[in-house]
Amino acid sequence: MQGGTYLVIAYIVMWAGLLVYLGWIALRMRGVRTELEAVRELVREREQGANQGKGADE
Repeated sequence: MQGGTYLVIAYIVMWAGLLVYLGWIALRMRGVRTELEAVRELVREREQGANQGKGADE
């Protein structure tokens, strides 16, 4: 093999690794967004419950 062939293989490996890494990050971000939305929903429910509780006490 010539040096140019090794260079092409190195670029292919590098780009493939980069794409896999970016895909992994995208999957993690999707999970974080899902978890954040669940937390927002919990906060919303607690705020509604607290507001309803205040109205009954007054």
